[in-house]
Amino acid sequence: MRGVVRPPYWVGQRLLTLAVHRWSEFHGTYLMRTGREPLHLPLPSLLDVIYAWWVEGGDEKDVAKFQQALAAPPASADLEDRPEWSDDETDRSFAAAMAVRPA
Repeated sequence: MRGVVRPPYWVGQRLLTLAVHRWSEFHGTYLMRTGREPLHLPLPSLLDVIYAWWVEGGDEKDVAKFQQALAAPPASADLEDRPEWSDDETDRSFAAAMAVRPA
């Protein structure tokens, strides 16, 4: 779907890393609430679930701080000469970070 602004690859990578490091807690919470396996979700939905799980119960200040940390580009990100939110570039960058080929 074009026209939808998606976050850069590092946001997804950070959310996945968060879930992996706290897998028992994340997985258990999702299973208890839904009775479903979170890894059966499409990746964008899984990332949304991880985000919602992490910020649930946080106050506005904590959520804003978390959002800022998620969105901050890594030092190694080459943002020169490319639109920061380009769908095509983000797809390629995310695929490279996850070591898969884009479709």
